[in-house]
Amino acid sequence: MPDSSPTGDRIAAVHVSPCIQPQQDPAWRFASGGIPRLDGLIVTLVSEAGLVGQGHIEAMAFYADDLAGSGAAIEVLAPALIGQDPCLFGELLGRLDATLADHQAVKAGLDCALHELAARVLAAPLHVLFGGARRSSLALQRILPLKQPQAMADDAVRLAALGYRCLKVKIDGDADLAEARVRVIREAVGPSVRLSADANQSYTPKAALRMIERIARHGVDLLEQPVPGPDVAGLRFVTARSEIAIEADEAIRSVTDVVTLIAERACDSFNFKVSVLGGLRKVFLAANICEAAGLAYRVGTAYGPRLIAAQCAHLAAALPSFHYPVELAEFDHLMNDPFTGFEPIGGDLPLPTGIGSGLQAAPFG
Repeated sequence: MPDSSPTGDRIAAVHVSPCIQPQQDPAWRFASGGIPRLDGLIVTLVSEAGLVGQGHIEAMAFYADDLAGSGAAIEVLAPALIGQDPCLFGELLGRLDATLADHQAVKAGLDCALHELAARVLAAPLHVLFGGARRSSLALQRILPLKQPQAMADDAVRLAALGYRCLKVKIDGDADLAEARVRVIREAVGPSVRLSADANQSYTPKAALRMIERIARHGVDLLEQPVPGPDVAGLRFVTARSEIAIEADEAIRSVTDVVTLIAERACDSFNFKVSVLGGLRKVFLAANICEAAGLAYRVGTAYGPRLIAAQCAHLAAALPSFHYPVELAEFDHLMNDPFTGFEPIGGDLPLPTGIGSGLQAAPFG
């Protein structure tokens, strides 16, 4: 039978190595708890011709597999890739789903590695696999982790001085403290910096509305996931009555969830995380569903090394639109990054140039 491979170059090996990144601030936390370090893995696909594609796997046990579980899932999934052409990544991603259910963070890392390798086989930038870049740089939003109000204001001033024009204020279920944080930050940075807030599921629907009224007076124009993720009716209740935009995050665990939220008119916008949905390709699908429905969306936070941020940037640059700055510079406060050559400039993130993501492969093997 003739070779059906478009390129003739097939995947010869799968390697896995740890990627443990302590926070510069070990007290970094949000409403669900602290994240003193980010546990992860780098998965490396090597072709018969020696080309390399890498992806990052988040291995944070509070919402995904831990390091041991991630490694075990890769052992099950890797044989489905060996001997296959990476440019047939659509078929291969379907094969991964058929081999093992769930484990979306692991599949996201493999998806990113497949896209990276396919782009390198084709000697093309990664964004070409999504139709080509529509923009050469991306406006950024930076996250302010939970602290006392003045400490968060100090962080806001530092980031604003670096050129960031949009900041996301992490809040928790204490509405008094939520307003105090937003108020002090607004006073510190002035009216020109855009502010959003992220409650990380901390409120009941009615309590969320009371809190929204208090933070909106300080110029917050978007609130992310005020109610528990499974409470679609509660999210719809808040969205229908809120004076500011409501964005879904933890309510989205699959592309099917996106369709449900649209049908229920449960939110104003969508925050799509590659590690949660299962990869770049599924975020691309979800974004185009929103585009067809006329609803706002963006590529969400890429927690991990510069590699995953660069790959997400290529995807975001190729999407038809996104309504809000992206959170793709959070690598800035993570240490031990095995990748270099990708930095924000004055609050914007230039799209990396070159083949694939534009970043050099990290050591492996």
